[in-house]
Amino acid sequence: MRKTLPARARPVLHRGPEPSAETLTGYPAAQQPEWPDPAELAEVRDTLAEREELVGPAEVLELRSLLARAAEGEFCVLQAGDCAEDPADTGVNAVARKVGMLDTLAEVMRVGSGRPVLEVGRIAGQYAKPRSANVEHVDGRELPVYRGPIVNSPEPTTEARTPDPTRILAAHQAALGVRASIGRLGRGSGADPAERIWTSHEALLLDYEVPQVRGMPGGRRYLASTHWPWIGERTRRPDGAHVHLLSTVVNPVAAKVSAKASIEDVLELCGRIDPFRTPGRLTLIPRFGAARIGQLAPLVRAVRHAGHPVLWLCDPMHGNTVVADDGLKVRWLEDIMNELRQFVRIVTAEGGACAGLHMEASPSEISECHGAGITASRGPGYTTLCDPRLNLTQAVALTAHWQPEAVHELRTELAS
Repeated sequence: MRKTLPARARPVLHRGPEPSAETLTGYPAAQQPEWPDPAELAEVRDTLAEREELVGPAEVLELRSLLARAAEGEFCVLQAGDCAEDPADTGVNAVARKVGMLDTLAEVMRVGSGRPVLEVGRIAGQYAKPRSANVEHVDGRELPVYRGPIVNSPEPTTEARTPDPTRILAAHQAALGVRASIGRLGRGSGADPAERIWTSHEALLLDYEVPQVRGMPGGRRYLASTHWPWIGERTRRPDGAHVHLLSTVVNPVAAKVSAKASIEDVLELCGRIDPFRTPGRLTLIPRFGAARIGQLAPLVRAVRHAGHPVLWLCDPMHGNTVVADDGLKVRWLEDIMNELRQFVRIVTAEGGACAGLHMEASPSEISECHGAGITASRGPGYTTLCDPRLNLTQAVALTAHWQPEAVHELRTELAS
């Protein structure tokens, strides 16, 4: 059956000029690599600025309009994909497997909710990763940390770990290939919005993002690297370069927040990205962990009282990461499910727009998280170079815990 979204007029978007993104001088820029050759980096940035755009302004504004409707409860949002994409996975077969995973999870969400589902991939640009330290020690040697394929290589050698700016252009070429494959599958910009695979990634590497800011009529700007950029927990500083950059573009923007975020931090973040309180502009993605998710309630309450019409998406993955005795990162499906259940109840009780789910998952038969008959351990099933992902069976089990009927019952209970 062909998926459709109910027809509705677009909401009115702010039409005033956006702040300039021409320079980020003076804004603290966290999580950036130390490039060895500034001249080579400048050439790469100039080349990237002339390259083909990955998304156009009409698509960006269309998604923003659809997210505004999601904030009103018309449909759900599913955002899923790799922790860090492999730039080699650009062909139709590889992309079709990822699209098939999104379709499967969206159908589980649709059946459970009775609402259409926007399918958003962590795809066509998820090549950079934030890290907790700039260096790591391997066999007694200090090496630059691996920051994703857009920056360096994971092999534990000085040469492989030295940041290489030419990888920025290679990543952009890979993203173009993924976009082309999505189009060949009939799920690109020409598809009905209900059939489309929307792209998203963490807007982390500024030397990749800034050259892809493009102009629009009326002085506005958009980020041509993805439909839906997000800011991570480590770069959400309200006066930082990442927040400033995404405050200057018309794309819908998401920001992850952890239990470390104060009410003041979150309200300032909302004020900088969504000063006009425009539906569809801002999504907040809590990543608290099952043990701390109870601390979310005051944030939801404060944001609602401040009048920001944000969407709330649950990331139950990152706050539930633990390191085993052998140094292996693992996650437990039971904890992940527990956080999702609590998230739904908390956001709903506090009057927030409980919109959907954000997860790291793979269609491959991996064994990186515990649960659903899987015991994660080093071996052929543990292939991630960064964080552990759910396999498809585990991701389906998690998505089945998205219970909007419980949301409806809770709203009825609160209103009585």
